[in-house]
Amino acid sequence: MKPIVETDHSNFGSSPLEATTTEAVGKGKIIIGVDWKSLSIPACLPITTDYFPDKRSLHNDYVISDYTLLPDDVNLDYATSRAVYRKPLSTEEVCKEIVSQRLAQGFQLIVVEEKPTNSNSCCSAGGSGCAVTSNQSTSAVLPPSCETKKEYLLSIGRIFHKISLSGSVITVTGYRPRHPYPPINVDYRYRFHAPQHETYEISGVNFTTEKLENFNWNHMDLYICTRGDVDYPLMESLKYWRFRMYLLPRDSMVNKIVSFGSPRCDIFTEAVVDNTENQIEDFVRLIENVSKLKRQIGRKARGLTNSPFRERVGSNRLPEKRPSINVRSKLDASRISRIFPGTDAAAAATAVAVVPRDDQDDGFPVDNKFSANITLAEVFEAMKHPLTGVGYFSQTQSLPSCTFVSYDALMWLKARLTNGRHPLDLLEAMRKERMICHASGDWNQPVVPGFVFYYVVQQDKNSKDYAPPLNDYSAFVNEWLEIEFQGCSFLWHDEPAPSHVPNFLRNTTAPQSWTDYCKSKRVYRQSHLEIDVNQKSDRMEWGHVKHHTVMQPGFAFELVVEWVTSSGPIVSDLISGWMRKANHCNYQLVSVPADPMAEPFTKKSDPLRGPIFIPLCTTFLPNGAGLFEEFPEDSRSDRMLFLQEAILARFGFLPCVLEETNKDLPKEYQYVHCTGNMFALIRCASNNYQVESPSRQEANVTRCVYGHTNNTNVPKKVGFLWAWNHMIPNKKWKALTINNSVEGELFQLKMLKDFREFCSNSDQRLANFWANCQELKRKSLKFEYNNNNNDDPKNI
Repeated sequence: MKPIVETDHSNFGSSPLEATTTEAVGKGKIIIGVDWKSLSIPACLPITTDYFPDKRSLHNDYVISDYTLLPDDVNLDYATSRAVYRKPLSTEEVCKEIVSQRLAQGFQLIVVEEKPTNSNSCCSAGGSGCAVTSNQSTSAVLPPSCETKKEYLLSIGRIFHKISLSGSVITVTGYRPRHPYPPINVDYRYRFHAPQHETYEISGVNFTTEKLENFNWNHMDLYICTRGDVDYPLMESLKYWRFRMYLLPRDSMVNKIVSFGSPRCDIFTEAVVDNTENQIEDFVRLIENVSKLKRQIGRKARGLTNSPFRERVGSNRLPEKRPSINVRSKLDASRISRIFPGTDAAAAATAVAVVPRDDQDDGFPVDNKFSANITLAEVFEAMKHPLTGVGYFSQTQSLPSCTFVSYDALMWLKARLTNGRHPLDLLEAMRKERMICHASGDWNQPVVPGFVFYYVVQQDKNSKDYAPPLNDYSAFVNEWLEIEFQGCSFLWHDEPAPSHVPNFLRNTTAPQSWTDYCKSKRVYRQSHLEIDVNQKSDRMEWGHVKHHTVMQPGFAFELVVEWVTSSGPIVSDLISGWMRKANHCNYQLVSVPADPMAEPFTKKSDPLRGPIFIPLCTTFLPNGAGLFEEFPEDSRSDRMLFLQEAILARFGFLPCVLEETNKDLPKEYQYVHCTGNMFALIRCASNNYQVESPSRQEANVTRCVYGHTNNTNVPKKVGFLWAWNHMIPNKKWKALTINNSVEGELFQLKMLKDFREFCSNSDQRLANFWANCQELKRKSLKFEYNNNNNDDPKNI
């Protein structure tokens, strides 16, 4: 392609059009070339057109389908069944929204000549592209003296839609061709040299035409009509907008590399016990702020040692001097009896036996610990105490009165129990005795540790402050974020210290992620989301949030905001607010792409991105010994996975839990760096690190070595896929420039270089890591043997 061509033009400058599309070089010469700007910016068609088929063509060449919507009747049912009442859309608002959705999907508004209207009739003004008439009738939207009639005609390609509004009825008529064009499918292959890749690699993309007539507009219109009810969820075929994020804890180790110039990058440590409680506390504080929950007096704000009240996140107000939190204040007995029948301050005080307390501080006001023979009823009475009991949330719509989260109750019990009883067992016993219940009112929901709502059942139901539960579990979880905690049960119950032996060297390996033992058996849950938090929009906007059902320290927590009716600036305000709150809670909310690895030959792959394959040396043992020869052969592939995972952990990568989409393909385990700047992926192998389905392995992992081939005899290499997070802003990306480095070396590039050297066993680093792990196992076995002289020291 020749970008610039000169040609003679005898009548140069005679046409005004030529003057705007050509450039003068000399007399009689113009430049004809490629308009690079138009190639880099997608074409934008006009929002209006003027063609609509005649009646004969519609009858002969098109298939007609129609349906009606009754927004007033539909909203009456759905609005009352929600956990939180929200004003439904009027009929006219629904009509405008379903027209706007078609324009957003590429439809054009057909401009027709407006019909003459009666000067004495009353009607609402219609925009371009719609005919407006009116007659005398009643309407649920307008006053009884006027009924609105509007009609919108829209088209995309050979598909036409007619949307008619008549009073409180919306009629949607679709016209699709009887003989649609056959789909075009082009499979394009090319060699692509991505940044930081060693060579050109085979890549590919599939171009195909979309069958617009298959779009489920009926589902989309009902979704809008019901204001996003759970009966009409967003589906992949609806092409809705989404914004994917990872919530990651901030790690101070990055400063050692960026600020102090650490020569190596494998200095990150796994989440230790001392930091786990801080991560959980900060996470609870963040979810409370995102959910706009406030606490009553009873628990001090996390991180504020002198204040018994929870301060606003980011507040610059200095904490006031208040009496010590351990000094029990005088409480009005009438207030206690009003909230809890048959209870007064004296009864609550006698429920707690006098036992000297230690210095443990769980954030709750506490005077004494429980005696060893305290009964369940006495523990329950102490927990209900308005001042020294578990902190309750202030009155909030759809939450019953005296609502708390299970994590707070577990920590409250842990600080007071002295007889070794498990706090979770006590809460479950209270649920079975109908003392407490899930905040939805569903008695079948067990007590789950985490940010999960429960409420005190035994309350004065005649009190003005009493609020009953919804008794609808599905409606409740659609409004509130409930997240289970895993991997941190030692915070509320004394457990044996976990083994220090690396997972890949244990006789019995631990599960890779929380998907194997979480209570809900689900990876994700979806909830309703009010997007317009600042009330800036002049129209109703809403969305949904998809999130992990489990939070485990040391793992990435995924959040996805989904929407179709919201505008970009409104969504940006919401997410920016979340990011600020996350920073105040010692977390960072990082934007990530829907396809982080961008593997070629996969559906919807980015054609201009590709992962970097980093091989792992497996022949570093002396005398050519193989890895894991002392273990059974059927466990070696899993141990190789855990070895690779341990290497990634040393470089600061956190596991990302994903849904398993195809059980026929090898399992994939994805990781994100604690800075959010890069991703890694391990594809699980079978025996001897070989993958049984070679086509996918070779196409995605070893294509830089073998290319795209179906030769099953080609050996498979063990290694990692590495990819950059291109959604990190450029300013933030360049902010990680290493101080005093040559030519301003970036932290990301140094990390990749050092990771390659480690995996290639440069300077015996990989061999030394293996030797250190073996020594750690030997010491652990010796310690176990000394403590249990008669036990088998091999079982850890």
